[in-house]
Amino acid sequence: MNSISIIFTAACLAMYLLLSVNAAMTRRRSGLAVGEKDNETLARAVRAHGNFSEYTPLFLISFVLLESIQASSDYLILVGLFFLLGRIFHAYSMFSKKELFRALGMILTFGPYLANITNLLIVYFK
Repeated sequence: MNSISIIFTAACLAMYLLLSVNAAMTRRRSGLAVGEKDNETLARAVRAHGNFSEYTPLFLISFVLLESIQASSDYLILVGLFFLLGRIFHAYSMFSKKELFRALGMILTFGPYLANITNLLIVYFK
């Protein structure tokens, strides 16, 4: 059973749900069913949700693949935590407007992506 990927998928689903509800509530408060017009708060909520939904699925696919070929539990936990922290930092930066957290969020997203790409290719070419 892929127990580590189950935990990280559940955590990502919870975060996705929070970002979805936040975007929907912000959209409702703004009175805009479609688009953002010049509402920066709404644009940030929509992009925080969108960015999460753009990066998370492929990461989770690579994560499940690595767990299915019995990658080290320590590796999976570390890369999963880095990715999740990166997504949290990025979302936080969208609401707080703190660019440092946005940069850290993307570094902590791209790092696990690169690590998983490397590990998948090593397994494939072995």
